[in-house]
Amino acid sequence: MAQQVVSWFVCNGRFRVHAVNAVGRRRGRIIEAEDIETGERIHDSPRRMLTLVNTLSAMSGAFGHSAEWIPEPLSRSGHTRPSAKS
Repeated sequence: MAQQVVSWFVCNGRFRVHAVNAVGRRRGRIIEAEDIETGERIHDSPRRMLTLVNTLSAMSGAFGHSAEWIPEPLSRSGHTRPSAKS
């Protein structure tokens, strides 16, 4: 199954974030962050990458993610799936 790769800038254009959108039952995840000046690419677990991107976004005063990135799979009605009840 094909997945769409999207990218966007955070921290006033200093870093580019690459992510894979959610498709079918697969969740979207952030693959890497790239430092534009040095070309260095940062790889880690999806959870740590999400934390890193959220921190970088908050440092620059921006909140949220790119409009193109879909972290959760959509149901047929177009709404995200409800989380498991505890």
